[in-house]
Amino acid sequence: MRSFDEQIHRIFFRWGLVAHNHRFVFFTVPLFLTAVLACGFYWIKEQTTIDPQFVFSPEDAPWRYELNVLSEHWPTDEQSFWPGKSYDYHGYVDVIVAGKEDPQYGRPNMLQLAYIEEVDRINKYIINNVTIPVEHDGKTYEIGFTDLCMSYEWKCYLNDHITMLMPKRKWGNFEGQLAEFASDIITREVQITYPIGWRGSEPIYFGALVGGPHISDEEGHFDYAKAVRLTYNVRDDKIGNVSYLWRKKLTQFLTDKEHPPSEILEFGMFHNESLPEGLQDVADTLGPRFVLTSAILFIFCVGSSIVLINNHGFMGVDWVRSKPILAILGLFCPLLAVASAFGLILWTGTLYNAIVNVSPFIVICIGVDDMFIMVAAWHRTNPKLSVSRRLAETLAEAAVAITITSLTDMLTFGIGCLTTLPGVRLFCLYTFWGITFTYIYQLTYFAAMMAYAGEMEDKGKHSLFIGRTIHPEEADTGFKRIFLTGSVSRTFNLRAKTKAHKVHFSADALPNKGDTGEAERKPSWKARISSVMAKLETKMDKNDEDLASHHEQETFVNKLFREIYGPYLLAPATKAGVLVIYLVYISFAIIGCAQIQEGLNPKTLVRRSFYLSDFYQLIDETFWEEGLQMQVVVNNPPDLFDPEQRQRFSQLMSEFENTEYTMKHNATMIWLNAYETKLQSDLDDFNITLPKTSTEWYERCREWLITAGGRRLWEKDMVWGKNRSDPSDYNHLYAFRFQVGLRNYKTPTDHTNSCKLMRRIATNFHEFNVTTFHEYYPFADQYLELKPALFRNCAIAVVCMLAVSLVMIPHYGAAFAIVAAIISIDLGVLGFMTLWGVRLESVSMITIIMSIGFSVDLSAHIAYAYVKAPGDSTKKAIESLETLGWPVFLGAGSTLVGIMVLSTVDATIVQIFFKTIFLVIFSSMAHGLVFLPILLSLVIPHAHDRTQHEEEQNEVEAKTEPSLPEGKRRDDFECASIDSKALSDVDIASDGDKTEPEVKVFAMAAEKTYGGCEGPNAEYVKLISCDGHDFYIKRELAMCSGTIKAMLSGPGQFEESELNVVHFRDIPSHVLHKVCQYLSYKHRYTNSPTEIPEFPLPAEGSLELLMAANFLDC
Repeated sequence: MRSFDEQIHRIFFRWGLVAHNHRFVFFTVPLFLTAVLACGFYWIKEQTTIDPQFVFSPEDAPWRYELNVLSEHWPTDEQSFWPGKSYDYHGYVDVIVAGKEDPQYGRPNMLQLAYIEEVDRINKYIINNVTIPVEHDGKTYEIGFTDLCMSYEWKCYLNDHITMLMPKRKWGNFEGQLAEFASDIITREVQITYPIGWRGSEPIYFGALVGGPHISDEEGHFDYAKAVRLTYNVRDDKIGNVSYLWRKKLTQFLTDKEHPPSEILEFGMFHNESLPEGLQDVADTLGPRFVLTSAILFIFCVGSSIVLINNHGFMGVDWVRSKPILAILGLFCPLLAVASAFGLILWTGTLYNAIVNVSPFIVICIGVDDMFIMVAAWHRTNPKLSVSRRLAETLAEAAVAITITSLTDMLTFGIGCLTTLPGVRLFCLYTFWGITFTYIYQLTYFAAMMAYAGEMEDKGKHSLFIGRTIHPEEADTGFKRIFLTGSVSRTFNLRAKTKAHKVHFSADALPNKGDTGEAERKPSWKARISSVMAKLETKMDKNDEDLASHHEQETFVNKLFREIYGPYLLAPATKAGVLVIYLVYISFAIIGCAQIQEGLNPKTLVRRSFYLSDFYQLIDETFWEEGLQMQVVVNNPPDLFDPEQRQRFSQLMSEFENTEYTMKHNATMIWLNAYETKLQSDLDDFNITLPKTSTEWYERCREWLITAGGRRLWEKDMVWGKNRSDPSDYNHLYAFRFQVGLRNYKTPTDHTNSCKLMRRIATNFHEFNVTTFHEYYPFADQYLELKPALFRNCAIAVVCMLAVSLVMIPHYGAAFAIVAAIISIDLGVLGFMTLWGVRLESVSMITIIMSIGFSVDLSAHIAYAYVKAPGDSTKKAIESLETLGWPVFLGAGSTLVGIMVLSTVDATIVQIFFKTIFLVIFSSMAHGLVFLPILLSLVIPHAHDRTQHEEEQNEVEAKTEPSLPEGKRRDDFECASIDSKALSDVDIASDGDKTEPEVKVFAMAAEKTYGGCEGPNAEYVKLISCDGHDFYIKRELAMCSGTIKAMLSGPGQFEESELNVVHFRDIPSHVLHKVCQYLSYKHRYTNSPTEIPEFPLPAEGSLELLMAANFLDC
């Protein structure tokens, strides 16, 4: 039975003939298909999602439920809005103002009069002067903040805390006794303390308004502030488009670098479109970089396609064999694939996000890698063959390599599509289809281009100027030598061949058991497919019959790998040095893995020059240190009048307030404290007794909300019954919330740990059904999903890669060596990316998943070539490097060249792509060209094709059967197994004796013993001499003959009877018998590490044997 890779070879050989015969169709159909599918870009704008919470957070993330709880209890009301109680940031503008930093003394005190007055000036300018023109009924109106603001009782929030931070003398223009009275009121009623201040009985949470304060006493007074926070909330429901334009105008005002709004202040600004705009800004910078990448790869590919020719010491360009136009068109192959893939996905209504813009860089690099492999395979074919045969040989040779590349990459990104992170899934989906179309177009569009380029080479045409070239001997000027010379074309090249020898396939069927005549049978499905393929193929050129499929011409690259790099790498001293280098590599990788950090900091999502980076810089210095608030919802409130339940609730609050990520009780905003203060005040001042029952407690609480000084805050924290006719419902508290101050919230790790801790505390009080939420929970949920998703996807991918390797690589040990290389590469990527300052987040997760596919690509090429190569371990390793070392180097090099432009983008998210892809490719290339050849030579020194090994085992078993002639020596066993008769019994010592030897042919016995030669999985090939004698030779022995191999791999080898029969019209049986012995002899010593002894030729008849061997290419 043939191995999978053998089947692939046969299929692609025939596909090459089809591609040559229908090259115009294969060229035009992909172009037409791309044009149709690219129409999907029409919907790209409406299908683009800019919501970072959707892109970078799992679909089933807990924060989505938590946000829905808040939305259900307290839906956003644009006419009843109070800052600090909002959880929805639509229409929200957050501005952090700080003094310009002094290199020596740091940031100035924002409480100084000059700075706080400048803040007040900017605030008033924004409220009164930042307007946009809006046309309505033919008139133009200037719309400002007060026209668009969310309000409470028809009043906008105007950042009144700025006035409270000023010196008290600036609070009003009072004189005389009125000034004294006002000062007394201010002193008694207004408390400027941190984190909570008071304006009468209304609390003000300064923790979210003042950043980096210096506390001067135990009461919380502060005399220094690093930053002041301003907020502007505009309606986004019915007039969202106008509000968006106003936010854009405000952004332009505050971020104007040429005409800054203030000479002494810096501004950090955030609104709900800022992060999407920042991501789009990154995407917009990738467009020109992609053009630059294409230009660099264009130069790289064209340069790599040049073939040099040596004319008496003068190195010139062989303009016949060079393929610059093919390289250019090959570069278009992945570009067409990207257009087709993106268009198809957009046709289906799938969403699009800016993160996908990196995908074309990956696809184009993979496509160029495949192109190098196919072009290298073309150059290894015999230039004297016809174009159709060369294309068939090219695809047959490159089949396994490009199939492994494409299949593993498709599997890798296909597995990535299973993740719950939408951003990762979208990227993997677009890349998966990009690679799929690249593979399809490589076998159609690029194969057709190779056919056209081959026809030009075949006719000796100039590969760039189309016209004919001249032979180097005829070039009489320097210009002609450099620009017009080329090698002799096949059409005009005289080829030595034996015209008398013809080889063809016989359609005669072997007799079946019990058959007395020709039985009529329906052709099998394989025969029908073969028949259809035969009609589509270019017919084999008869001039190819006596030519080898590959030439023996040596190139500089072959010599470099075979005589210099290979022997040096496999020298004992080099192996020891490489072992030391690998131990250092893996040690640093493990150290890096032990220090790996998780989480995507939001500030890394935008370019450093984008205005949002200033906001993240300022908030990192101030409010992430301390002051943010977390929402805590009690969905099933306890009876707060009941002492036991009240104690349990106090325990809940205590656990929330006493963690490393939360501020103490003085930073908790909860209505309960204010209500109980009111009850105690009524008792002390008015002698109103405390509530005696739970019902009375809640009734008085509901009444308190009407007159409470903090009514605007507290009514936004409670959910009461709405049925006034039913007191038990109307005075029932169904849910409430409070806000806990946060601290130490700077890094993604802090976000993650805090989120886990808060949820765990909430779970401990399940009877209250507690829900927590903070605006960074979506990012924290991403971090929590990263490691499980990474390990899960990597495990699945490695198992899939092992399965692919076991199928595609015909040796189990080599397949497991590839898996070991994958694990080693992934360890290296994870470890060194940590040492390079890259965190584990969604972007690096994408590239780590991708690294599995890339590592298989480069390692599998070398492992496959090693297994297929003959000889001992050193020869096998050197030949594998000689065969695929250069294409692997070019493929990896082109990818590195292609991604280099990403290093020029000043966005951390793109830098992460660059760093991780660089590590992936560099590590994969080091394993493929250095570590893996040494590993294979040490671990599996005598590796060979497992199917070949199985057949040899069967052959040995067949030789030991008692049906063999008695007295046979061991040396005769292979001869006995070649034919159905004992070949050693034939005497060919006399060349002059041409009488027909006494030969016994047992076709039926051969079928019974060896399985016959019918069907695609036949073990034997039938050779028929010109005098009518049949020889049954094992398939692997027949494959030692280049001619027989070509005949069995070409079109029409399976007719309706599916026979493997070769009829020699000019080779008699006594010569064919000796040829069969030589094929067995050659096969035995080809796979042996010992030196091949000389094959004994008879004194007479040797010339006839040598002619036959030359014709059979063995």
